[in-house]
Amino acid sequence: MKKFTKNNNSVARDRALKVFLQASKNVPAYKKFLQEYKVDPKKIIKNKDLDGIPITDKDNYLRAFPPFDLVPGREFPPMVSSSSGSSGRPYYWPRGDEQEAWGGRMHQTIIEDVFKLQKKRTLAIVCFSMGNWIAGTFTLSSLRNIARKNKQLKITTITPGIDKDDAVATLRDFAPLFESVILIGYPPFVMDVVLLAKETGVDLSKLDLHFILAGENFSEKWRSMLLKVAGAPQEVNRAISIYGTADAGSIGHENPLTITLRKLALANKAFKKDLFGEITFMPTVVSYYPDQTFFELVNGQLIFTTQTGIPLIRYNIKDHGLLLSEEYVVSLLKKHDLYKKLPGDLKKWKNPLIVLKGRNDVSVTFYALNIYPENLKAGLEDDTVLSLVTGKYIARTEQSKNFREQVFYIDVELKPHITPTIKIKEIISDAIFRHLLELNSEYRKLFNSIHEKALPVVRLIEYGHEQFIIKKAKHKWVKRTRK
Repeated sequence: MKKFTKNNNSVARDRALKVFLQASKNVPAYKKFLQEYKVDPKKIIKNKDLDGIPITDKDNYLRAFPPFDLVPGREFPPMVSSSSGSSGRPYYWPRGDEQEAWGGRMHQTIIEDVFKLQKKRTLAIVCFSMGNWIAGTFTLSSLRNIARKNKQLKITTITPGIDKDDAVATLRDFAPLFESVILIGYPPFVMDVVLLAKETGVDLSKLDLHFILAGENFSEKWRSMLLKVAGAPQEVNRAISIYGTADAGSIGHENPLTITLRKLALANKAFKKDLFGEITFMPTVVSYYPDQTFFELVNGQLIFTTQTGIPLIRYNIKDHGLLLSEEYVVSLLKKHDLYKKLPGDLKKWKNPLIVLKGRNDVSVTFYALNIYPENLKAGLEDDTVLSLVTGKYIARTEQSKNFREQVFYIDVELKPHITPTIKIKEIISDAIFRHLLELNSEYRKLFNSIHEKALPVVRLIEYGHEQFIIKKAKHKWVKRTRK
């Protein structure tokens, strides 16, 4: 049985064609775009020829037309959010009630089917930025949709945003009034909140904590560490990551099966290779909804079609990944004699999966090779280092003083009350280097060629330094090379 690289769900394909047809009629920019590519919408619909539709992206479509020409009838939807600009300057994304209602349904699935919090009085603490970026306001609207439409879920929402002190005060003073608590936010910031709460004496173990996380990949070791620090059970339905974008809102999410697949891949290298192919880190795996977002895989990149504030047709989000059918995943589990070992409740999750392998444009380029955030995070999650660092770092490359070679710098944030010493620097540098050698074959070849010139230069930064305070949507793991 083959993994599928195109979505073979006929209902989903028909919906994608409907989005295309409506955009070709009602979106001024898309009409002009199709004319420039000499595409006849009638032929596309008649032949159901998605491959005949040109691929769009920010450069060839979104930035090529005035914003009002990109929405149906030039009527701008009621809400706008900005992308974080992690791969360039921010873009402003409109969204309507339909997208927010969908966000409510997806969050409801997580709260009901994953966390199983029906009828429990639950406090949702939203720690995403409540500024222009989508995560905070979209999550808030999703939770409010649930509260309005589903009385079985007793959800109360509070929004401290990215104010750590407010978030900790909520955990200390208000959260104990509820039967369950969901802490929602960007993974490094949520870890900051949990660490500060524990340091200031908040007994998190009494709160029946669950987590909804979004914004970046993290390892299973990091997930386990978060639950341990929070005093929460090490269960596969406690901390769930969402795959969401400013472009399309909520697309998919982890569930107990996807998390179990990662854990099995960690323990079984042959299964990992069959499931993910050759990869230097553990990718995020999420379940998605083909009736909402139609995915294709083109040259290793994820291409999707969906009805959003700006209808996106065969849109290249620049994420690299895989599409896996439920049948294909089951066949691999059986091949490696793992399927029969799965608990029965894990077998109920039937949606297709996206494997997210990251983006080339947020890696560090060092001597023309890519070093990915996951390669560096692995070193900071080493057992010798975990008690010393928060996990946040900033990587950059610069020219040496004589301009003859590049130097690879990594600034690492220490945990509270850890004083930088030469010994600590040696421990952290060694862990980062060992994991780089193990995980990145290109770096390994580079080191064998140029030796000590390839060694990262680690600088230890005390906790709370301004460069590590998350002020916007995300922490900047990579600092671009100075000119």
